[in-house]
Amino acid sequence: MKNPIPCIIVDDNSSAISTITAYASEMPQLDLKKSYTKPIIAMGELSGEKIPHLIYMDIDMPGMSGIELANSLRDLPHHVIFTTSYPDFAIEAFDLRARHYLLKPFNLSEFARKTEVVIREFFDTLELDNETEDAFLLRKEIDSKRLIKVPKADIIYIQGANNHIHFYTTGGDYSVYMTFSEILERLSGQQKFYHVQRSYIINTDQLDEIEGNTIYLKGYQVIMSPLYNAPFMKWVNGIWLKTRRR
Repeated sequence: MKNPIPCIIVDDNSSAISTITAYASEMPQLDLKKSYTKPIIAMGELSGEKIPHLIYMDIDMPGMSGIELANSLRDLPHHVIFTTSYPDFAIEAFDLRARHYLLKPFNLSEFARKTEVVIREFFDTLELDNETEDAFLLRKEIDSKRLIKVPKADIIYIQGANNHIHFYTTGGDYSVYMTFSEILERLSGQQKFYHVQRSYIINTDQLDEIEGNTIYLKGYQVIMSPLYNAPFMKWVNGIWLKTRRR
C-alpha cells in the first residue's frame, strides 16, 4: 500500500477514543486524522470528504446513532467498522454494508485482524486485467502474476465511488480502479444487470424481494431511483412478477 489510509473515530466515549487511537498508532497502514464525540459534526465534515476514509464508529450515541450516521454517508466511498457494546446491533449494521464490527471491549489483536480484512478488500485497489463472457479477471499489481477471477454470476451488486467501483459478490468484496461509466458500458449488453440508482448496478439473478423502492439482494439493500430504474421495473413487471406467480 503506497499511502496510509486516512481514518476517523466517531464515539461519544473519550475512553473508547483513547483505546482506538492507541491501537491505530500500532498500525502503520493507518493515518488517524480526527476523532469526533458528536456524530452530527462528523456527518457535516465527512459528507464533503471525497477521499475514502476508514471510520471506526460507535452505534449508541446521543443525538444521532451510528446507524443513522452511516446511512447518511452510504453513497460516499468511506468504509465503516462499527464499535459497539451491544451485539444485537450487528444485524442492522450489516444491512448498511458494514464489513465488520468490533464488540467492546476488544483488544489490539481483534482490532488489527478486522482492520486488515477491510483494508485488503476495500483499500488495496485492484486493476481490471481482462474480461471474459462469464467473469472479470482482476490483478492486484501490474507486474503481479496472480489473477483473481470474479464470476459475473456471483456479483450481487456494484457500487461506484469517485474513480473506483466496488464488487459485492457471494464470494467476497473487491475494490477496482475503474469509473462507474466504464462498468456501465461493459455490462450494457448483459440483461441481468440493471442500473437502478445513480451509482448502483444490481444483478437480478441475486434478487430476493422488492418492497416499495427497496431492492433486497442476498442480505443487502439497494434503494431504487425513478431517474434510473425504468428498464428494471419493465423487467420486473414483464418477467419477474410472472415468474413469481407460477
